[in-house]
Amino acid sequence: MSTDSAPQPEDTRSPLRRLFTSRSFVALFVSNALGFGGEQMRLAAQSWWILDQGGSKTEMGVAAGLRVIPVVVITLYAGVLIDRVGGRRVLILERALLIILAAITGLILLFDQVQVWHVIVLSTIAGSTIALGLPATQTLVPDVVPKDMLQPANSMNQLGNAVGRTLGPLAAGVLIAIRSAALALFGLAVVYGVALLATFGIAARGTRTSTSTDSSGRQIIDGLKHIRQNPVLFWTLFSGFSVIFYAMIFPIVPVYARDVFEVDEVKFGLMWGALAVGQATGALFIASKGGLPRKTVSIVIGSLLFGGGLIGFGLSEYYLLSLVFLFINGIGFPLHVTSWLTLLQQHSKPEYRGRVMAVYAVAMQGVSLGWLLGGISLDVLGNFETILLTVAGSMTMILLPVVFSKEIRRV
Repeated sequence: MSTDSAPQPEDTRSPLRRLFTSRSFVALFVSNALGFGGEQMRLAAQSWWILDQGGSKTEMGVAAGLRVIPVVVITLYAGVLIDRVGGRRVLILERALLIILAAITGLILLFDQVQVWHVIVLSTIAGSTIALGLPATQTLVPDVVPKDMLQPANSMNQLGNAVGRTLGPLAAGVLIAIRSAALALFGLAVVYGVALLATFGIAARGTRTSTSTDSSGRQIIDGLKHIRQNPVLFWTLFSGFSVIFYAMIFPIVPVYARDVFEVDEVKFGLMWGALAVGQATGALFIASKGGLPRKTVSIVIGSLLFGGGLIGFGLSEYYLLSLVFLFINGIGFPLHVTSWLTLLQQHSKPEYRGRVMAVYAVAMQGVSLGWLLGGISLDVLGNFETILLTVAGSMTMILLPVVFSKEIRRV
């Protein structure tokens, strides 16, 4: 493998071959896949534990969603830190802290006196830690691949997410079935340990882009002004906040697994797996094409696939058919997510990239709100009504930028 990821015009290799002959990209890919898989492993394990202990659907949603409160501030300051010292150092710190938190959570679950609020507190701390590293995972992409490989690289990171989404909950389900949720958390610590080792293998070109001596608060404000003055950045980030609705699917899946299909832990994991296989399929398609020329069209098509798949899932009365609809649903994820990422990476100035991706990471923390709102909606409105709210909300936030921004319609 070569560590040189500089553009070579005469290179006629396929996009996938170009990416996976870069040691730095492979290291980033592995680190991101394991990091995302670890997060899903935690969420799956704690969700099953809460429901198994007699907790409510709302408590399940709170355990995943409450962490969003401290995350916003932490993520914005993480963007400043990345622009100052580089994404690799920030990511190493995040992985190390997550190892410790996973081990602590596993130990606590061994005690009979453990209560749901204990898990909620630890989940909130873990989510805050993830907020520190999340913008770094995306900021590093332009530092390890050429500009013309941004969308294929983002697509392969989505594939890594899909692998994590498949193996994380599946591994959690298997470990829970073997022993307990505590064993799943100890397994999580091992996963984060391997992710940390992979992170050390990333050799990013740009380790420090900002030399500003302004305060962190001033730099955050400057980053927000940079976003507001660029319509593509502004409306792309607006679309990104649609994940608040998209993420409502995550509490929907365990509720359908337990209450509708009445499946065991392993089949519950397979439901996440079907979603992830669809995501991997979409990501491989984009990467094999070397990216898609019309990002807005990709975003809209991805949203339609997500919505159609989720409605089909909600109407299905058969477990195997539900897996098919989750697969269709999953295909939509990389179509809009990789387009968002590529537009942000292409249109942000290098010295602001960490802060731009930090705001994107804040938007992605809408996943936590999605868990929270989804759990409450499932209790208050009902199962299929929550699915309709998920689809309507996400589609509205995707279509508004297309309607109001000519700059978005052009990209």
